Parts: sequence; structure tokens; C-alpha cells
Amino acid sequence: MHSLLGLSLRLSHTGAVRHQLYYVSRSLSTKGSVEPNAASPATKTDDGAQTPATESPSTGEKPPQPSPTKAPHAGEPEEKIEYIGNTRFPRPRPKPRRTITPGDAVGLDAPAGKVEHTPLKEQLEQKWRDVLSPEKNLESRAKIIREIGESHFQNILDLRNNGDKLFEAPAHLIPAIKAKFLPNLEGKTLTGTNIDIVDLCRGKTTLLTVEFVKFAEKHTRSFINVFEATYMDNPKVQVVQVNIEENWAKATVLRMCMPYVRRAIPKHRHSTYVVHYGGVESLRSNLGIANPLIGYAFLVDSKTRVRWYANGEAVQSEGINMISLTRELMRKAK
Repeated sequence: MHSLLGLSLRLSHTGAVRHQLYYVSRSLSTKGSVEPNAASPATKTDDGAQTPATESPSTGEKPPQPSPTKAPHAGEPEEKIEYIGNTRFPRPRPKPRRTITPGDAVGLDAPAGKVEHTPLKEQLEQKWRDVLSPEKNLESRAKIIREIGESHFQNILDLRNNGDKLFEAPAHLIPAIKAKFLPNLEGKTLTGTNIDIVDLCRGKTTLLTVEFVKFAEKHTRSFINVFEATYMDNPKVQVVQVNIEENWAKATVLRMCMPYVRRAIPKHRHSTYVVHYGGVESLRSNLGIANPLIGYAFLVDSKTRVRWYANGEAVQSEGINMISLTRELMRKAK
């Protein structure tokens, strides 16, 4: 009898130990899903006795919290989600469009001087001095970084996301006292003459158009057609069309295509169609040309001051305003 009682006590003690070990292991396995220092419930043994509750070990660290989804600020475009295979990633937000305020004066503070021509020997000597100059190297490095941030693909994204018109031109002239002067640029006309655009515009009211790519031709042509429909035979006004190619490889192609350009441009505008090869970073900055893929139009008075400007394809109101403002400039030039 005593032996049977001792055996049952040993079995009950063994069962209690097994239950206690089970709950301890369970609390350890669920540590991430329960609060730290949370007590496990009290357990009962086979003989009905309760064992004290065990506490789960605490490391002092809080469980990871899910990161809140960042809501876009007011005015910012929402992120577009795309898929490549099974990978989900946000498309980068386009950079805000860089443009000037319509009606602000653009150009130079003083009249532009003649374009200086440096002999080739002096150009090579200056280039060598720039290579050895630490200051020039820093300037060149900053220019490269700036050009990387303003790539051709960014201009294409700007067109895709915002369209091919920066703003609608104002209906008034820039006051003469606030107006700035047209920057100078040398080029070659379709007649083969080297000329500065400032000298070409001086003395006449001029519609000056600037284009960098074939895509921009329809923009500048929309202003030229409206302008010539009214002032075709007026000797006091003129159209000066500037075609700029900054890339040396594309410039080679453009030179080979000049016979086609001569056939496409009306003969009466050959002497005022100017082609320029090379970089024009200063001109773009002074005239507020933010995206070179768009065509630009400027009204320049007889004193080479920029009095009005527009961009993209002309809308009806811009054409009407351009004609009336040109008439106003002609009246003031008398």
C-alpha cells in the first residue's frame, strides 16, 4: 500500500514538471506576440494542485511597430506604383517644373556687345591654362554635376507630365523702364553670311523665335504664321528665326541637312534665318529658357529690348495679343 502511494506521488510530481516545462517553452516561442513581462496563466497538475504562474523573460526591447505610410503633402503628385515581374516599386516623382513668372523681365541689364572672335592659338593656350588651374577645374566639375541633374531625359519627363507649354503669355508689354536687353549670339544665315542677332534686330520691331530641336518647329511656326499674316509686307517689322544645335554630333547632321532647310524655309526669310552651332548656356539662362525641347518667341523692340515672350504652341489669345502689342511697339518707335 505504501509503495503504491509513493509511486502515485512520484508520477504526479513528474506530470507537474512536464506541464510547467510545456508552458515555459510556449511563452518563449510567443515572446514577439505578447507583451513583455506578461505572466503565463496558472496551471493545474494531475492531482489538482495549482503551480505558480511563470513570467516570460523580458529583454527590455519594444516589439517592432509597423511604419506609417507617408501621405503626400498638398500639391505633391501621388506616387505611382509599377511592377517589374513580381517586384512592386514606386515610380520616382518628377521634379517640379522650372519656369519664370510670366511678365518678368528677361535678358541682360546692359546692351550686349559684339561677339569676340579669339584666334585658335589663343584658344588652345587658354584651354591649357584652364586645365592647370584648380579654380577652373572646380568650376568645370560643378558644371558637369549641374548638367547631370538637368539631363535630356528630365526634359522629356517634364513634357510627358506637364505638357509642351510652360504658361500662357501675358496680354501686356514689359514696361520700357524695366525691360532688359537681348543677349548676343553669332550665327550663319541661310545666305551664308555670319551675323550677330543683336545687329540683326536693331532698328526694327522683331519677332525673334528660338528652337533647339525639330519638335519645337511647330511651336515657333505657330507664332510666325500669325505674325506674317498681318505684317508680311511691312518694312518696319521682321521675323528672325534662330536654330540652335548644342550637340556636336547632331550639328554635323544638321550641316548635311542644310539644303533641305533652305528648301523648307521661304526665300524671303533666308537672310533672317540664323543657325548657331555650340553651347548657349548663358543665352538660355538670361532668356529664361527652362526646357530646350519647347519653342520660344520674343517680341524685341527697335532698341533690342525684350518686351514680350511666349512659349509652346500659340493659342488664339496669344496670337491676338502679339499682333496688338507689335502695333503698339511700332507706334512707340516713331
